[in-house]
Amino acid sequence: MLEIAVCDDDILIAADIEKMLEKLSLIVAIKVEIDVFYDGSTLVDYIKKGKRYDIIYLDIEMRKQNGVEAARIIRRIDKKVLIIYVTSHESFAKEVFEVSAFRFITKPIVPDVFQRYFLAAKNEILNHPQYFQYQYNKISYRIPIDEIMYFQSDRRVTYIITKKGNRKCYGKLNDIEKRLNEANTYFYRTHQSFLVNPKFVAAYIYDSMELIDGTTLAISENRRKNVSELYCALKGEDIIV
Repeated sequence: MLEIAVCDDDILIAADIEKMLEKLSLIVAIKVEIDVFYDGSTLVDYIKKGKRYDIIYLDIEMRKQNGVEAARIIRRIDKKVLIIYVTSHESFAKEVFEVSAFRFITKPIVPDVFQRYFLAAKNEILNHPQYFQYQYNKISYRIPIDEIMYFQSDRRVTYIITKKGNRKCYGKLNDIEKRLNEANTYFYRTHQSFLVNPKFVAAYIYDSMELIDGTTLAISENRRKNVSELYCALKGEDIIV
């Protein structure tokens, strides 16, 4: 699923973008959730409260707060979201690149261009996922992958361990590992019950890993070879034997 924000003070254009996104979601068979905003400040306030999007379609010239000012604030909060500017004013191109815009669409919107940029954004997100989405007590949640230190399974429940605290989700560790691997996101499977984010590994010995918070996790004997090979593939080093 993709979570998308559309921000344009022209109600008709915002509605057109929403319709195009809904149509494309059916064509490519991916679920989308779309929030529509009519000024930059309202979008920024929503993000300040913790909302995270995969893609933001953002107009530049808006009355209450323009898109460049909004994007500068958004980038201080969320460096991952893909921002696609939709505007009739190409003179803002320099400012657009300062906030790492993903694409730049001029008005009137050409449907073929809109579709091409949406597919590019979708592929970027699915090939390099920023969030792990999960369910617990029939509620869907998402958490940035780079905040996850490791997963720990305990029977039917998997714990998501972060520096800010722990969360619970339903799902087998094997299925979580498969989902991550299919998205080219690799965690160390150090044990039947542990899946470790390489970002948080401070030290690696052939039979254990120490994380940056001091946690030490043992590597089971039958998994040491695979862990070593993945470690070296990620680090570009020779295999430790």
